[in-house]
Amino acid sequence: MSAITANREGGSAARHGAALDSASAKRPSGPQGAQTSRGLPPAAAVVKRSETDQAALDRLKTAQDAVANATRSFDERLKLRSDALASRLSTAFAEKGIPLDDPVSLRIESGIVVSDSPYRKKIEKMFRDDPELAKEFESVASLKAMRAAQKSLELYNDEKKSARSRDEQEAAYGRYTARMLDIQSLSGVMTLKDGALSSAAEDYMGVMSGATPAATSDPRGEVFKRYGSILRTAA
Repeated sequence: MSAITANREGGSAARHGAALDSASAKRPSGPQGAQTSRGLPPAAAVVKRSETDQAALDRLKTAQDAVANATRSFDERLKLRSDALASRLSTAFAEKGIPLDDPVSLRIESGIVVSDSPYRKKIEKMFRDDPELAKEFESVASLKAMRAAQKSLELYNDEKKSARSRDEQEAAYGRYTARMLDIQSLSGVMTLKDGALSSAAEDYMGVMSGATPAATSDPRGEVFKRYGSILRTAA
């Protein structure tokens, strides 16, 4: 090989190597470089949703929440609502400087929430200033009373089935009627204790059905004595 030919080949190789080095320097390395070389966006790129896409996602989430809520039982939904109200009340009481060291009994009376608490005036004003809170209290109390009434009906059906005579059936109906009247009397009463709301109507049915052991031989009187002060306040 002549010296001229060798020099030409060497120069060509040098230029080719320099071109490769330049291309390598411009092309990013690693997975991101591979994506870019294929015309794909970098891995770290943020894809911004359009308003239409976001609205569609929001509608989908709303639909999913509705389906989830529909599959829950009545008791589950009522518990969630009761817990939310208890949390809301606890926060509101704290903001008003109302201590929760002792249980606070509340009753809805003609759309007004009354209390037998030493902080009665503060509590009643709080509900007057927040009609939505009073409305939610009334709704939850009513739903809990409905649940108690349903349990009373279930108890009556069991007693009627086990009745051995017409007299026993009539006696079972008489007890059912008396329970429904009692539930009506207790329907608006709830107590906030330890961050949870309990219903007087449900408490009553727990004792009357035997699900909650009675401490005395007069279970009905026992429950009414428990809520006597708030019932007198409302009267």
